[in-house]
Amino acid sequence: MSLGANAQSNYKPGYVVTSKGDTVKGYIDYQEWELNPETISFRKTENEQTVQYGVNDIVFFTIDKAESYVKYTGRITMDQTDPNRVIPDNQRDTSFRTGTVFLKVIEKGPRVILYSYQDDIKVRYFISAAPGAAPKELIFRVTTSYTEFTYQKQLSAAAYQYNELNDALIALISRANYTEDNILEIVGKINHISQAEYNKTYASGPAYTLFAGAGLNLTTTIPPASSPFYAAGARSYTSYMPAVYFGANVFANPGTRKLQLTFQLSASGSNLREKYDSKVYPYVPDEAMYNATVFSGSLQVIYNFYNKEYFKAFAGAGIIASAYSFSNTYIGAQDHNNSSVDFNSSEPWLFNTFNDGFLFKAGVQFSKHVELFGEYQSSIGVSQSPYYELSSNTKEIALIYIFR
Repeated sequence: MSLGANAQSNYKPGYVVTSKGDTVKGYIDYQEWELNPETISFRKTENEQTVQYGVNDIVFFTIDKAESYVKYTGRITMDQTDPNRVIPDNQRDTSFRTGTVFLKVIEKGPRVILYSYQDDIKVRYFISAAPGAAPKELIFRVTTSYTEFTYQKQLSAAAYQYNELNDALIALISRANYTEDNILEIVGKINHISQAEYNKTYASGPAYTLFAGAGLNLTTTIPPASSPFYAAGARSYTSYMPAVYFGANVFANPGTRKLQLTFQLSASGSNLREKYDSKVYPYVPDEAMYNATVFSGSLQVIYNFYNKEYFKAFAGAGIIASAYSFSNTYIGAQDHNNSSVDFNSSEPWLFNTFNDGFLFKAGVQFSKHVELFGEYQSSIGVSQSPYYELSSNTKEIALIYIFR
C-alpha cells in the first residue's frame, strides 16, 4: 500500500475488500484498462488523499455499475496465440508462470463465473465451475501446424456438470472462438442468464447519448491570388450565419467515456457579398454574390483529455461531407440595371454542389448536459469558374444540449 495522486483521475463510487476481510467503501480511479491493473488508486472520500492498493493489500474491488476484479494466485500460461509469434518448427509451447494478479469478473452466475486476464502477451479467460471453486484458465494453444481448442472441452465439462449439455449448446461450443463474446454466450446459457439480464447487471451506463444544439457558422470565401477574380480586385469575405446540429456520441467504454465516436448532422448557410472597383475592363464598380444552404454529415473521433463527471475538456478530428444549394446568384455591375457591363451570361458561376474534407474540434462539457465547442473545417473549392474561382474555409461555434 502506498500514497499517491493522479492528475488524470476518474474517480467513481465503489469499494474494496482488504486482505483482512474488511469492506471499505469509497472512490476508485476508473481508467481505460486495456491490461488488467496491477494497482488501483482509492479514496474513502472524494477529497481524501489517494491510497494505492495492490494484490498484497486487497482481494477484491468493484466500481459501481462498471467493473469488478478479484485476486487470483495460480498458473498463468505464457505461450503466444498470435500465429505470427508462436514458436517455429511445430513446437508445442506449454510454458506458464505462477503469479498473483487481479482477474476481471465478466459474469458472476449462480453456477459458473467467467473472468479475464490480459497482459502484454495475450488475453486469457478463466472460469470457476462451482461455488467457491478456484478459477481455472481456459486453454487455447496455437502452433505453426495446428491449434488446440482445449477450452471447448472445458466449457463442455462445465455444461455437463449442470446438466446443460444439450445438442444446441454442443453445437454452440464447437464453433466458439476464443473471444469474450463467444465464451460469454456459452457461460450465460449454463447460468440461465439472458443478454438482457446481463446488460441490466453489468452495463456501466448508456453506450451512447443523443444531442442537439445551435451555433454560429463563420465561412471565409477566398479567391486565389493567381486567379483573374483576385486580379480584378476581389478579396476575402466572411459571412456569419446560424447553424443547427443533431447527432449521437458512441462511447468506446461507457464507464469512463474518455474515447467516443461522434456522428453529427448539421444545417447552416453562408453567403458572398463581394463589392469592389474593378481593376480590369470595364473598370466599373462590380459585385459578385450568392447565398448557400449547406447540409453536412460528419464522423468524428473525440478524446476527453480532462474527464470529470461534471466537467470535461476534449479535442478530436474527423471527416465531413457537405451538400450545397445556391440561390440569389449574381455577377456583374453593382448597378444591377447597367446591363451593358453585366457579364453574368458569359462568365457564370460553376458551383461545386458537393464537397468533403477534414474537421478539427475542441471544447468543454459542463454539468452533464451542456457542451460548448469550436470546429474548424478544411478548405474546399466553391466555384470552378476559370474567372470566378473561389475556395472557402469554415469555423463554427456551437452550444449543445446532451440528452442522457
